Amino acid sequence: MSNKLKCICWIVLCAVIAVRGENPGRDLKFSDEQLELPGKKGACFTLRPVDGKRKNGTVEHNIPRIRALDVSWNYSWGSGRAEEQPPEIEFIPMAWGNFRDSAKLHALLAEDIQSGKVKRFLGFNEPDKKEQANMPYMRAIELWPELEKLGVPLCSPACANPEGISDSSAQGVRGTWMRDFMEEAEDRGYRIDYTGVHWYGGCSAAGFKEKMRRIYRMYGRRPLLITEFAPADWKARSPADNRHTPAAVLEFMKDILPWMEKQDWIAGYAWFSFGINSAAGTSSALFDADGNLTACGRFYKSITPDNPRGDQSIKPDQPGF
Repeated sequence: MSNKLKCICWIVLCAVIAVRGENPGRDLKFSDEQLELPGKKGACFTLRPVDGKRKNGTVEHNIPRIRALDVSWNYSWGSGRAEEQPPEIEFIPMAWGNFRDSAKLHALLAEDIQSGKVKRFLGFNEPDKKEQANMPYMRAIELWPELEKLGVPLCSPACANPEGISDSSAQGVRGTWMRDFMEEAEDRGYRIDYTGVHWYGGCSAAGFKEKMRRIYRMYGRRPLLITEFAPADWKARSPADNRHTPAAVLEFMKDILPWMEKQDWIAGYAWFSFGINSAAGTSSALFDADGNLTACGRFYKSITPDNPRGDQSIKPDQPGF
């Protein structure tokens, strides 16, 4: 049977299941091996088509950056896989926010799921934040069965405030969106295979580790996928105002990344590479203004499954780098 015919059959089956009210995707059980990513270290960069109007954020701009970091997987806050996606790096699609046409989503992913190019799927992006997906948790609950039907491991929505507490890492977002969603999903018996986490705090490695442990215990001890994280100073008005020096961020990385590589309950992580001119995250940038790796970028690149401690000899960038 050709891949095209398999995809058509799969779409028809999904439609029949929907009419009957059945959802076999909910009862799927995945082994530890199936939930394991090809490597823990990932990358998050937009991969927009080149349209001639802008370069930043396009496949032309960011595919070389993904390659430069020597990662095992990446995502782009979208569900479509770019033609330029490096075949040796696993792409993980995402339902960024509200969607109205589940058949279209299934059709978009069917061939890549059938061929094995798509092995897992990410839930909604910061749905508790007004500037991001911004959706009520019950709307996410309504949509979740459509994601279960994809038949691949699912990562929960990744909230700006995953614990529902007010701390410096929550981007000023308040509320209990994540707790409410996870409790409702549990009550309904919905399938969630990973817990998605975002974190933008300070440079305390001990504080980061304890928060990750709390989140892991809070949501059923599912493997964590930390799909965005980096030290950030949300009060900074300019790069010069940022309280976190490149040296402090590099020291944080040298502690945190090897630690995450050792934790079997952390499935993967993707550092958020702020722009070098970002007031909030300049010291967390992985690339300088010319597209070269910063010291943090070089250390991130140096972490591999064979070298989980990375190159601890890397020195911080000098001021003004």
